[in-house]
Amino acid sequence: MRILFVLSFLVFSFNAFAIRQNPQETIEAIFGTPENQKFSFHNPTYFVFGDDDLKLQFSFKYRLAKSFPVYFAYTQLMFWDIYDESKPFEDVNYKPEIFYRLIETDTKSFKTLDMGYLHTSNGKDKLDSRSLDRIYLRSNYITKISRHYLDVNLMVYKIFNEDDTNKDIVNHLGYWDLNMILTDLILINDQSIDLEFRAYAGSKVYDIDQGATQIGLAYNFGSNNFNPSLYLQWFEGYGESLIGYNKKRSEYRLGFMLAF
Repeated sequence: MRILFVLSFLVFSFNAFAIRQNPQETIEAIFGTPENQKFSFHNPTYFVFGDDDLKLQFSFKYRLAKSFPVYFAYTQLMFWDIYDESKPFEDVNYKPEIFYRLIETDTKSFKTLDMGYLHTSNGKDKLDSRSLDRIYLRSNYITKISRHYLDVNLMVYKIFNEDDTNKDIVNHLGYWDLNMILTDLILINDQSIDLEFRAYAGSKVYDIDQGATQIGLAYNFGSNNFNPSLYLQWFEGYGESLIGYNKKRSEYRLGFMLAF
């Protein structure tokens, strides 16, 4: 069953990532601008191996109406103990959301503003249960600078309806989440390296030490036959998974990025 799940995940993601070869199509795919485009990218899709586990994430969004930019989105983040004999999932975080998107375009940049609701849960019960809700504003900005594309995503939110087992989660997830991607940081012929940066702070707003920092490097092979990028990810801080939101982690993982 686990093998079928992973294969399905990989097939979906490999097909999705093929569009990276055309930057304009990539932008449209990320933001889901064509009215007849039902499915599009949302959060990054990848799988990376660490010392203790395999971390997987896949994500998509679905436009609910052609004439009205309302989206349902879903992200699933999984921590799989592949080195354990029984190979259990340590934690699976489910993140459904719904949002309305305002879109602005010009010749050099692309901007959107999302207003939405996000639920996050690990689907467990009793002492292992973790969940919270958020209402948010999320600004997205992508522009071309020389050979680079810069994508900046800032979400500000209010946490509410926390589970009894994670009443203090705001101390580590706080009120904002910043994500940035810079393409072609290093360019050698058809090969390139993209840079990913993410940060969020705890309840003091500015205290990243109580939040987390994540840095990723994606090496694109420049091949017409192989779309995934080799992906190195470093995470340090709190809140990587719901089950251990209040435990600080420092992890290096290596694997493949399938879609930014």
